[in-house]
Amino acid sequence: MKVSVRPFGCTMAGRETALIRLENSNGMFAVLCNYGAALVSLGVPDRHGDIRDVVPGFDSVTGYEKTGSYMGATIGRSTGLIRNGHFRLGGRDYSLVINDHGHTNHGGPDGFHRQLFRWKAGGDTAEFFYRSPDGEAGFPGNLDLLVRYRLSSENELTIEYSAHSDCDTILNMTSHAYFNLSGEETILNHLLRINADEYTEIDDQCLPTGRILPVKNTPYDFTEFRLIGESIDSGDAQRKWAQGYDHNWVLGRNNDSEPHLACELTDERRTLTMLLYTNQPVLAMYSGNYLDGLDHGKQGRVYSFRGALCLEPQLFPNGLEYPDFPSPVLKKGENYNFVSVYKFL
Repeated sequence: MKVSVRPFGCTMAGRETALIRLENSNGMFAVLCNYGAALVSLGVPDRHGDIRDVVPGFDSVTGYEKTGSYMGATIGRSTGLIRNGHFRLGGRDYSLVINDHGHTNHGGPDGFHRQLFRWKAGGDTAEFFYRSPDGEAGFPGNLDLLVRYRLSSENELTIEYSAHSDCDTILNMTSHAYFNLSGEETILNHLLRINADEYTEIDDQCLPTGRILPVKNTPYDFTEFRLIGESIDSGDAQRKWAQGYDHNWVLGRNNDSEPHLACELTDERRTLTMLLYTNQPVLAMYSGNYLDGLDHGKQGRVYSFRGALCLEPQLFPNGLEYPDFPSPVLKKGENYNFVSVYKFL
């Protein structure tokens, strides 16, 4: 395993950033940045032995500071929307910083995706550390977290998240990495299979209604391989509101200790396949509906509408609002742990 480090430029506040590159003996590599603990590049060998970078990103930290697309970033304290930026915990009301049409999205405007992490790297691993202070964006508790990336000789990238807080808080983290396995302009011809028989319904603001619905005989049925573009623009109101897929599929009602297969994604020619394993109960699939061509990425690549998709293991969205959803509360002194494994064939 090779590890190398190089500068990635300074933030607008003048702070230096770094790129950490992990590479295995097969030529697969992962490039990470300590700004947002972001996945910048992921080069994987296809079935012809050619290396493809399947993760959109930017050539300097400036792109990550300017983008509104959360490109490659670690998300927290809570992924997805929190209605009206409000929740009640332990008999107290908490008001969060609003950043998305009256709601709080992905931890607010200065969530983990905007933070500079401490880091260290060695062997097959890069680790990123951050302390989120009590009251940051309105969330309670001093939260210490670790994001660990590990690259294996079996062409697996593992992301492990761990955290603890000095008082009860809510925590729901994920990776907002985008994927495009083919390098084409759209992901509509990608084939996707999700190991889920249910999904969470959304309303006209893309917030969960609290209803968990069966996928059978609906455009949300990915229990067998299905083209992402097959039904993305058909007449369902939910996809009109989201401008495509921006939904959560239920993998299970509780966290598991060991990762299980959540989904499989492959390019249309089936020359590269990604298997995603996780111990989280929900998988969000976002079909790049708000990519608008304004992000100019690595080597001048323009990221346009549905040019990449996100597959985000997480807890149930806006989980405190609905008693039937598993709780996103991290209790004082408890450990938050979850893992996602991205395996390429």
